[in-house]
Amino acid sequence: MKNINSKKVLRFASLVLAAVILVVALSACTPLGSSPIINGGNKDGEFEKLELIDKLFETYSLFELDEEALMDAVLKGYVAGTGDKYAEYFTEEEYEKVFADNKGELVGIGIRVTQNLETSCIEIISVMPDSPAQAAGVLPGDLITAIGIGENALDVNELGYTVAVEMMGGELGSLCEFSVTRSLSSGTEKIEFSIERKKIEAETVMSHVCEFDSKVGIVKILEFNIVTPSQFCEAVDGLLAKGCDKFIFDVRNNPGGDLKSIQAVLSYFLNDNDVYIRVSNKKGAEVSYKVAAVEYKDGYAACSVTKEELGKYRDLCFAVLTNRNTASAAELFTGTLKDYGLSLTVGTTTYGKGTMQSTYKLSTYGYSGAIKLTTKYYYPPISESYEGIGIEPDVKVELDPSLEGKNIYTITDAEDNQLGRAIEELYKKNNNKN
Repeated sequence: MKNINSKKVLRFASLVLAAVILVVALSACTPLGSSPIINGGNKDGEFEKLELIDKLFETYSLFELDEEALMDAVLKGYVAGTGDKYAEYFTEEEYEKVFADNKGELVGIGIRVTQNLETSCIEIISVMPDSPAQAAGVLPGDLITAIGIGENALDVNELGYTVAVEMMGGELGSLCEFSVTRSLSSGTEKIEFSIERKKIEAETVMSHVCEFDSKVGIVKILEFNIVTPSQFCEAVDGLLAKGCDKFIFDVRNNPGGDLKSIQAVLSYFLNDNDVYIRVSNKKGAEVSYKVAAVEYKDGYAACSVTKEELGKYRDLCFAVLTNRNTASAAELFTGTLKDYGLSLTVGTTTYGKGTMQSTYKLSTYGYSGAIKLTTKYYYPPISESYEGIGIEPDVKVELDPSLEGKNIYTITDAEDNQLGRAIEELYKKNNNKN
């Protein structure tokens, strides 16, 4: 990788210009050396203001300047100034984390948490299967009251929720130590845990049999990343084995995710050669992508789909639950199933993100880091773009006001009026079919 040296202003300014050239070249998908901008030269005085600020800091600042940190800040500032609200510049470390997250790779103990508004403690809402937390005996509903154990315990209320959650993170092989309060029929019990952090697979799909109707399976898709297709199949097949013949696919608060992931999940509902997405660039050229069996041999192997898997869930009786935080790939999931008349949609209008982002590794051009920028519009198979508009549900149901302050992952099935209405509509749909 090329290192930024400390020759200060002109060198620094030229690197800023190189960053501008690089982004333009990438957005055009042409090799850096072929960009006509490179031969255009630098306009006189283009970086005079930057040079002045740099001289002021160099002359008067009490602190030594970190050239690498300055360059990262300039690149992040440039990206922020493009007006592309989804664009980001990643340092090499940031990119590696984003890539690991998309692969569903985490380092931790395997719990999902939220803030308990009554106690201000950290409430554990789920424990991932086969995780270090599960092996140690951590349970959903446990309230984390302190980070650390014994004399090293720090009260969560004093730390604050955000700081306390950040302190739960750590390096592979290190210990995550915390204290919980667990509710028992006889009262409460305080338990201390010291659990080694390991590599774990992210939980992107949660499922259970409806608490008040054993014929209804509820599948909550938290996001779409590389491990989502296999977790989705495992959830649906598991509920079918338990006797469920109606399904709720809950994508409320799902921010979206990876294109290959959503392609795989939609393939389970569509037939071979069905269009699952349409894409257009800034020149208006449109391309339709169709369902087909596909085998990936790289990091996307988990998103492979066999011919036998195409359309395997097409005949299920199901509804999709949405809210204003249903976005991007989750909207494509909703819109595509709706376009083919396979799904009833219940809830509220979705977020309205109908643009696609591409991430480019800068190592191709001899630099570290990566740039993500918006490159295309995308649309469901038949209906028009929902960019900035969202998708209207077939049955509009606002969440009961009494539940507005409650985390959606801790709302019980009996409390959830949107879920209840979706199940009611499913039965109506099924009766009309018969």
